[in-house]
Amino acid sequence: MIKRSLVLAGLVLAIVLGSLGLTAFATDNPPTIAALGAAGDVLDSTLHDKVDTLLRTDVGLAGSQFRVNARTGVVTVGGTVPDEHSLRRALDLASGVRGVREVRNAMEIESPK
Repeated sequence: MIKRSLVLAGLVLAIVLGSLGLTAFATDNPPTIAALGAAGDVLDSTLHDKVDTLLRTDVGLAGSQFRVNARTGVVTVGGTVPDEHSLRRALDLASGVRGVREVRNAMEIESPK
């Protein structure tokens, strides 16, 4: 029983020490940092495209104009919408996209013509 506990403790220690070494390597290695940044840019671009397409093709948001910006999972939706209902719908749709951590509102409601 003691041998089994020691083996388990050694395994846990090896995993912890290994992950610490990887963290130090990742932060001290410029090519790794650049690769992580490039991967983040791809994810941001994908989120931008998904949210933008979803908002522009939604029938309930016809007549609205959107500007979408995505950065590290935070999506900012700007532009103009005809009413409060459209504004809430756009924010709800954007927040439902997988990978979106937070949605920020930069939209304005159009004044009646």
